[in-house]
Amino acid sequence: MKVVRSYPWGDESRVMLTLWSRDKRLQEYLDQQWPADWSIEIMDCRGNGPTYNEMLRRYPNEPQYGFLADDAILDVPGMLRQLEEAAGGWNISYPNDGRWRETNCTMPCIGGELVRSVGYLSPPGFIHWAIDNVWHAIGTKLGALRYLPHLTYTHLHPLNNSAPDDDTYRSAMLLSVGHEQIFRGWANGEGLAGVVRQAQNRKGA
Repeated sequence: MKVVRSYPWGDESRVMLTLWSRDKRLQEYLDQQWPADWSIEIMDCRGNGPTYNEMLRRYPNEPQYGFLADDAILDVPGMLRQLEEAAGGWNISYPNDGRWRETNCTMPCIGGELVRSVGYLSPPGFIHWAIDNVWHAIGTKLGALRYLPHLTYTHLHPLNNSAPDDDTYRSAMLLSVGHEQIFRGWANGEGLAGVVRQAQNRKGA
């Protein structure tokens, strides 16, 4: 609930909260009082990658798509709207996470036209980690990165010494075994080159 309490919601386009259907605490989450303009989507798939792609399947025509994890504390009121505006249809905007800063878009907001040209929010085989690296690589190749350093957020994570290394994070680590090798295979093979061509062709059409 920290992410909910950290921010004055309502200025962004919309927020969709995804919940895993087999989570032992599902009913507890459903009973929570969420911001009035949020909608809830229950997912059978597990892991960020499959969840993002299922959301794209359900909502294929959004103007932008963004990733907001439950361990992110937003620091600047109205920052989600600013990220949406900077992303537009074809860019990838992202805030300052205080650790990776401009070198990786750990909380990207991606233009809807770009997403549809790529065809996914997460490449096949990416379950949890490295999806942010994917979009940073795509944005670098296309010259589409829009880093907004004045928009900051706090990432509650053991790597930042800002969260305990508990079962939640250990589970995410297990879902991400081999993520570096998977990312390198995508980036150095046809994965990255292919989606860059698709985006260039669609934008230029």
